[in-house]
Amino acid sequence: MRHATVTGQYAGPVSRAAAVAIDVGVVLASYSIGVALAGFLLDAILDVSLEEGTGAVASIALLAWGAVYVVVSTAVSGRTVGKAVVGLKVVSRHGRPVGPGACLVRTLVLPLSTSFFGVGALLVVLRRDHRALHDLIARTAVVYDWGDRPAQLPGPLTAYLRARDAA
Repeated sequence: MRHATVTGQYAGPVSRAAAVAIDVGVVLASYSIGVALAGFLLDAILDVSLEEGTGAVASIALLAWGAVYVVVSTAVSGRTVGKAVVGLKVVSRHGRPVGPGACLVRTLVLPLSTSFFGVGALLVVLRRDHRALHDLIARTAVVYDWGDRPAQLPGPLTAYLRARDAA
């Protein structure tokens, strides 16, 4: 029996949305932990409070941290934590590993995809290759990458289906 592989196939909108949700959680959690730790250290060592620095400065710092997280993790491994959990990878439009420049462009253009009611992100649903506006501009694509494992169902169900096909 031949097993189908999903590795290299363009990632669909549900998988990409799940990866984004996980990444938002990772960015918010790591930012919150970092701010709490920095606040504790500043208060303990320099007797300075971070309470006065909230608002616009905190929002800009959060956006900057999110951008650094996405650019660095994608440039190093081709994926963020969310993409790794869901089994996705960012590659060049030709399927090669993506370079740091493309990662930076992709991240900087990401706000365009989500602006104007998310029209740029809507391309993930409308295009056959599921590339959003930021993918088109950066010449990247998001594909499934499970390390060339065969796509198959969990053990007992797979055994049942094999037995049924053999009969």
